[in-house]
Amino acid sequence: MLCHAQPTTTEQDLLRQAREKYDAPFNRNLQSFNCAVDFSWKEHFTETTRVGDEGTDQELETIFQPIRNRVIVTRQNVTVSSELTDDAISKLPHGGMAELLLEHAVQNGLSSWLPSSNNAILPPPDTTASFKQSKSGYKLTVKLGYVEIEMNFASDMRLQSSSLNAGPQSNHFETSFGPGPQGYLLTSLTKGEDGSFKRGNRLIYTYTYQTVDGVELPEHVAVVRESHHEVWRYTLSDCSVKISK
Repeated sequence: MLCHAQPTTTEQDLLRQAREKYDAPFNRNLQSFNCAVDFSWKEHFTETTRVGDEGTDQELETIFQPIRNRVIVTRQNVTVSSELTDDAISKLPHGGMAELLLEHAVQNGLSSWLPSSNNAILPPPDTTASFKQSKSGYKLTVKLGYVEIEMNFASDMRLQSSSLNAGPQSNHFETSFGPGPQGYLLTSLTKGEDGSFKRGNRLIYTYTYQTVDGVELPEHVAVVRESHHEVWRYTLSDCSVKISK
């Protein structure tokens, strides 16, 4: 009687299996998407500390609120633009500060979402990694020269946190993922500002989703900057996607 050895699951196999659980549309056939940005200045200042250089209530309502912004997102870039030229924006009250702040918030929120959309939030599949069981599920350790990355996963392979240590520098973020038709979707990301993760110095991003031509795209995005008591909430609508054939 011949005995057949049972196949051994390697740690690269586990990493590949983990990556396959996440929705990564830019790793399939999504090339880009284009959406209108819906935002309310009036609602914004019900939960955000006002600095003063954004403009008066009248300026915000009559000049800045009517500006129509759109955002184009590719695998690498987030580009926000309005119907105004840079020169026209600079001639708005306060040098167009309100418009520039909004564009930055939109770009920041979607740029922070991008790594989950192309699976860059996880190590590449050919990375030498060490998987170990932990109380929460699994712990993944990756060493790249002087850099060590430690990731914590739930038992269903949803990423919970990641810490990067590179000598005196460190970087830590925490995440939550929800189920989607194509795999796990990023629903929240929390990271420290200027390398500090303490409460009051965090950046918190939250996302809900819409389906456009079979692709899950962010619909409602919120960006909280604790150090400046800022909350930016915007909605992406009238979206179109470009799919490779």
